[in-house]
Amino acid sequence: MNNLSEVVGQFTFCVAAILENEEGEILLIKRAPDNPPVNVWDVVGGAVEQFEDPFDGLTREVVEETGITDFEIVKALDVFHWYQEEPKWDMIGLTFWCKTKTREVVLSDEHVEYKWLTPTDAMKISNHQIVTSNLEQYIKEKNRLE
Repeated sequence: MNNLSEVVGQFTFCVAAILENEEGEILLIKRAPDNPPVNVWDVVGGAVEQFEDPFDGLTREVVEETGITDFEIVKALDVFHWYQEEPKWDMIGLTFWCKTKTREVVLSDEHVEYKWLTPTDAMKISNHQIVTSNLEQYIKEKNRLE
């Protein structure tokens, strides 16, 4: 059995963006076969680097993974905790609802495909519990504000 005192406080802090275009579609990107969790339809995001401001980390991840530079944060949507097999690799994250006018996506080699989808269609192909939770929060909040 692991000694929890050896792993307490060790985790990765992540940021994610649900990017919405002017047509109300959101961007999902499919993880590459060598990028665990493999073949997952994901929102844009990743780990915040040590000493990096979370908003700078969000901007860096969006640009690195999609090439999109003209996005704005609407609001924070969801906090998640993704438990890993080894506790020291747990991820705690914050997902933001963001808007962009850009439809063109330039994927990094971490992803193999992208789709702009209605929120309902995005839910249909979501194949990861955290992405599904993020999408549910987005839909709930969007409906609340309309």
